[in-house]
Amino acid sequence: MASYGSRAMGRQMGWLRHVLTVLSVIIFLLGCIVIGYMAWVLATSVTVSRFLEGSMFWTYAVITLGFSLFFSGLVGWVGGASESPCLVRLFLMFIVLSMLAEIGGIISLNIFDKGFGDILEHGWKEVNQGTRNLVQKHLTCCGWEGLTDFANNNEPIDDSCYEKVTPSVSGIISRVDEETNPGTTRRMKQSPCMVNLQGWFEENKITWVTILATVAAIQVMCVGISIYILQRVSKLRKIRNTRTVSKRKLYDSSSEGSDDHKYMHRI
Repeated sequence: MASYGSRAMGRQMGWLRHVLTVLSVIIFLLGCIVIGYMAWVLATSVTVSRFLEGSMFWTYAVITLGFSLFFSGLVGWVGGASESPCLVRLFLMFIVLSMLAEIGGIISLNIFDKGFGDILEHGWKEVNQGTRNLVQKHLTCCGWEGLTDFANNNEPIDDSCYEKVTPSVSGIISRVDEETNPGTTRRMKQSPCMVNLQGWFEENKITWVTILATVAAIQVMCVGISIYILQRVSKLRKIRNTRTVSKRKLYDSSSEGSDDHKYMHRI
């Protein structure tokens, strides 16, 4: 009986439940990537006291986004695979809340007059040194505002801030290591990452805008498919309940007819 009920529920949801499951898995994996990255950032840069101060708005926003994607994808995955209308409703609620939060975040940025450069600057200040080193290495830059970031502090400067040059090139030279690199000199990169990072996003606008649009489209598709599945299940249940009531009435009427026939036969 249980296996029959499961097959009946699967027929009620239709083949779109498989599409919903695949989309939910994609959302779940995106959430895992975001949570994994932020866990690495927090474990290698931020102390607990600083995290609890309440001033790391970029970090809080990214963590919230990651967990919303993680839990909504997990619920949708289980709901589609187990053919549970209750979990599909919960998944729909999570997705709608996530979309409302994303829209609210965009509106808030416009209200507080925060541009894309401000977001990048907050992110640069809150990410770990490993992320900064990757940016400095691949975008050929050093520091958010350039060399002035290291003028008034004694923090160690990573090797990603240096570039190899010939001894004849002028610049700020750090040291000459004749043993490992004979005939070469290193100097600090002059370009600030603020300019190079914004330029990279501008050059690759088509790529990252397409990625964001794809994620938004997946969420919209999940909302539409969830609503369609729930309406389909509700409609089929109403039809099944109507048929059950009709059969009961027919059985009751046939029972009453047989009783009347027996009574007349006795007379």
